[in-house]
Amino acid sequence: MIIYFAIYCFLGYLLESCYVSILQRKWISSGLLKGPFIPLYGLGALLLILLFPYLHTSYYLSFFVGGIAMTILEYFASVYIEKAFHTRCWDYSRHPCQLHGRICLFYFIIWCFLSLLFIQYIHPFFMSLNIMNDSVSLICLIYLGFILKAFIDRLQFHKINGLDIH
Repeated sequence: MIIYFAIYCFLGYLLESCYVSILQRKWISSGLLKGPFIPLYGLGALLLILLFPYLHTSYYLSFFVGGIAMTILEYFASVYIEKAFHTRCWDYSRHPCQLHGRICLFYFIIWCFLSLLFIQYIHPFFMSLNIMNDSVSLICLIYLGFILKAFIDRLQFHKINGLDIH
């Protein structure tokens, strides 16, 4: 699970950075932490992996249940980030059908499609690679170490000077 977490943190970083960069028309390195990883995507992937046995047999379940699970995770992650880091990383208050600016219908639909792709295609592909060999595991553990170090550095920096994010 740690290896999958590391892989999906990195892939989430790439996905979000590309999405934001397209919207801004210049390269934007997304994420709360410094470095090429966004733990929210890793946690979301682990949540979907836990649901995988129940959802992979149905496109409809993958779409709706996966989207609901990811939207709930997004809501609670927003609350946590705001309380822990005293910042809001996203604000959907200008979107129609939103709740407290933390989640909205538009991104719920995107989460539904991403969940479907993840459960039906992306995770089965990574499972088929048999990535549990020693070299890939070592690389992922090193990468996970960088994630943890960046997170700890952010917390320590916060205690001393406050956060200066984005």
